[in-house]
Amino acid sequence: MDADFPLTSPCVGVCQINAKTKFCLGCFRTLREVAHWSRYDDDQKREVLLALRERQAEAGVDRRRVTRRQARRLNSGSES
Repeated sequence: MDADFPLTSPCVGVCQINAKTKFCLGCFRTLREVAHWSRYDDDQKREVLLALRERQAEAGVDRRRVTRRQARRLNSGSES
């Protein structure tokens, strides 16, 4: 990752914690990771981002949850 650009939050605005896994349904972070994100240095943020990929893979998700807006856009493109 380029050091010239700050690592942005993986939040997608779907902030809901799964009661079983304790991960956010939108970004797959824990409550602690969400709360501490702004305090983490870039190395810590990279560790969290790598952990998110692993969590998503374990959950059978290859990307973050698709928002309603994204779903509408995808569906409208397939009708053409």
